[in-house]
Amino acid sequence: MKGIRSKVISIIPAIAATLLLCVCGIAQSTDSSFPTPVTTNEISGVIKARDVGDSRLTTYFYEFDGGQGDIFINVVTKNLSGDIDVYTADGLRPLTKVVIYADIGTSETGRLVYLRKPERLILRVEGRTPGDEAATYKIKFAGSFIAMKPVKAEKGPVVDPTAKTEDTGIRVNSVGTILPSEPKPVPPKKVEVEKPKVEKTVAEKAKEKEKKETTKKPDVVVEDFPAETTKIETPKTTGKRPPKPKKVEEQVKTEEPKADPLASIRLRVQMKDGDVIESPMSEVLKFSVDKGVLTVITKDGKITRYSILLVAKVTIE
Repeated sequence: MKGIRSKVISIIPAIAATLLLCVCGIAQSTDSSFPTPVTTNEISGVIKARDVGDSRLTTYFYEFDGGQGDIFINVVTKNLSGDIDVYTADGLRPLTKVVIYADIGTSETGRLVYLRKPERLILRVEGRTPGDEAATYKIKFAGSFIAMKPVKAEKGPVVDPTAKTEDTGIRVNSVGTILPSEPKPVPPKKVEVEKPKVEKTVAEKAKEKEKKETTKKPDVVVEDFPAETTKIETPKTTGKRPPKPKKVEEQVKTEEPKADPLASIRLRVQMKDGDVIESPMSEVLKFSVDKGVLTVITKDGKITRYSILLVAKVTIE
């Protein structure tokens, strides 16, 4: 029993130290406006490895109070390349800087910060791991260090989880390379259901037939009437010559021809050699230019063609 008790007693400090590290590494803030409050004299954290080609740094912010005097800061890192800076919360005035390079094993360094008056300080851990393994850091405070009381974290900007965000369809990986967009789902096509045709009853068919018969146009009946026959009485011959019919001079009405308005307009074709060909527009049926040939067609059927290369000017006067 004594052996079991001694083993349990020896395990308890290890469990307590593990729980302390877990609590200290929780709620690491990446926003300088809302840093993580340091409630104990020791903080620790883990910086995960990024994708290959991603050169971005991981940044965490902490805040604590310092009284008048010296503050001792001890830093222990493993597989970490970066910086650890201490600023004043009022004005962000830099107080000290620790430059860390990743080494094979664990590296340890320290800094001393002197304060003339009590101030609130901000500690920034910024770096990355050079390989695929995660980087770790542990920072201990002593001297005029004052731990902050555990309070509820200040609320940041309220974000409505139900608010819809516009999906641009552009996806990027952690490096910033644009990934091919996924095809948008195609909505299913609406299938139109044909309505069953309702057969008409015999009574409805009969009514439609009656309507058609009533709307028909009346047939036109043309009757052939017998033509009237006229009897031509031949004059009786008396042996005398019939008198000559008198000539009736009928006055023939002659209409004056209307004047053609195109008679005074002429088509004038002037050739390059000086010849001029004129034709009244009242006699021209058509004239056109097709493939470099001027064609003139008159109303009497005559067709005359001129090469456009020999024609200087065509006018209607």
